[in-house]
Amino acid sequence: MKKVVAAFLFTAMLASPVLAWEAQTTHAGLAEQAATGSVLHTRLVELGFSGGLYDELTVPPDDAPALMASLAQYSPAGGFTPDSRGRQFAVGWLVAGAVMADSSADWAANHFYDPTTGAGLSAARSLLQRVTMLLGEGLPPTHGTSALDWISSKDNPLSVVGFAAQYARAIRGATPAERQRDMAGALIAAGAVLHVLQDLGSPSHVRDDLQAHLDRLGPARDDLGSRFERIAALAYGRLGVPAADPIARTSLAAFFHDADGRGLADLTSASYFSASTLPRDVSLQTQRARDELEARLTRALVRPLPSLPSRLNLLAAGDDDGASLDSAAGTCLARYHVQDGTLSFSTDDDCLLEQVDAILPQVVGYGAGLIDHLFRGELVIAPDLAAAKGTIAVLVTPRAALGAGTLELFSEDARGVRTAIGAPTAVTSAAAGAVVGTATAPEGGVRIVALFTGVDGTGEAVVAAGSGS
Repeated sequence: MKKVVAAFLFTAMLASPVLAWEAQTTHAGLAEQAATGSVLHTRLVELGFSGGLYDELTVPPDDAPALMASLAQYSPAGGFTPDSRGRQFAVGWLVAGAVMADSSADWAANHFYDPTTGAGLSAARSLLQRVTMLLGEGLPPTHGTSALDWISSKDNPLSVVGFAAQYARAIRGATPAERQRDMAGALIAAGAVLHVLQDLGSPSHVRDDLQAHLDRLGPARDDLGSRFERIAALAYGRLGVPAADPIARTSLAAFFHDADGRGLADLTSASYFSASTLPRDVSLQTQRARDELEARLTRALVRPLPSLPSRLNLLAAGDDDGASLDSAAGTCLARYHVQDGTLSFSTDDDCLLEQVDAILPQVVGYGAGLIDHLFRGELVIAPDLAAAKGTIAVLVTPRAALGAGTLELFSEDARGVRTAIGAPTAVTSAAAGAVVGTATAPEGGVRIVALFTGVDGTGEAVVAAGSGS
């Protein structure tokens, strides 16, 4: 836990725009729904955390003073801050990670990913003048590491690498108290990775649109952010975020971006405009301009997708309310108006709310799938029927294929104390269901626990664990 919590030496954020779904409402709700829709509850129970998502995990405050100081910035009413002894439910630690991932403006700038370029946030230099005018010295970052690189970056203390290290320690720990502390650390890191993925459901995050986060949302000078994301917070809060079934992908990266176009960033970028990437104005002042409307609409697009229909209802667009540009599923993508011979595109609050309604369940589904992927490694502990009567002996097999790695076996006694059985052994590869290890519990042992750290059958890093008697 120490390596992760030492990274929580957060600097106070300068007044700057909110660069994400609003953390204590939308992000928290998205994380909770993703957790309840995933296998996490079952996996925690299988690994000895009998309450699953609602198992109390304690991080002693003296072990993690910087973490506790960071969490103290948030109201206890949020349900993700521990009590004075450092106790809270497992799901609360996951939500805490999802909320705290935006605690630094420098971190938040790394939650952008443009699937058309593979780059992160790269705001135009001209934006600096507007930000300076709005905020004075409180300048937000205008460039960042791409979200896909950030989740595994050595500069990210809440990366997937940190998650894997904490998760392995949560299985290997000698005492229940050690395992609770390290599982809390693993869940914080998992929640932070989940937050980065969730941000890719917001169109501005996948269309390199920092400008969309500079709307003045309230009377306070520094209350700037994305109107789209504020509408999500107002309409759904935290408890209203809808549930969704997990969406499976072939790799961790594929949840974010994939060549098949089914990563969350790919879908969001191709399906929705952001505030500053709406189609440009089109002049219709001459007959020639009207005859060339289809070609002019194509040139008006900032990006090829979402595409515009070849025919628009220009008569309706001339009315005060304008006309609606809808997706194939009937979701409003933009409004369009014709005034003084110019066709222009915009979004109003009702249109943005339709988008939020469509996007949030998709984000939850991808988030639940991501949690399933992080906790996918499963070792089956089955009785060794050939063992001597009266002994606790088991065979260890993986649920899915494994590549190279290390297998560790532990005996757990009635107090919950775990001790190693022999030395770690190397595994070169193993098919699903193949025996990778055998173990016999020493006297006093009531349960055997197995831990594999290495790569799965596709070569991606994995922590696999299981227990049985």
